[in-house]
Amino acid sequence: MNPMIRNGLAIVTVIVAGSLVFLSVDRILERQHTEDRINGLREEIYRSRVAADRCRGSLQTSQAALLELGVAIDSLKRVVDGYETVPDRGVPVQNYDAYLSVFDEYNDSVGVWEGREHRLRTAETACRTTIEEHNVLTDSLQAVLAAAGIIEHSSQ
Repeated sequence: MNPMIRNGLAIVTVIVAGSLVFLSVDRILERQHTEDRINGLREEIYRSRVAADRCRGSLQTSQAALLELGVAIDSLKRVVDGYETVPDRGVPVQNYDAYLSVFDEYNDSVGVWEGREHRLRTAETACRTTIEEHNVLTDSLQAVLAAAGIIEHSSQ
């Protein structure tokens, strides 16, 4: 065989082998990048799930405390109404100090309830944001898994 043809074949063989090695390394690096991205998203999802669960638990505790306070306020309101039921004469003098004490406690409790209710609404908004962020991360992971051919892409 002619040395020039042999050299040409050797060069073509080296180029083809180099291309195959390059494509193999590129495929391995792409797969590793996908795995890293999947693992990173899974870690973020785990952290966001923990945050969302804590948020829900905190909201449930706050809601229960607010309901209990509401029951106490209703009870105070009934006591105040009981004092104020004397027709056209108001609260009897001998009961006025007790009435005033309960009335002040009722008013203070209503103020406390309003503050707690406002904080609860603010916390609900923050929790909603936390849960939405978790959902976005979950959707991202689903998209990466589908793009990698690990799962079938689900249409919702």
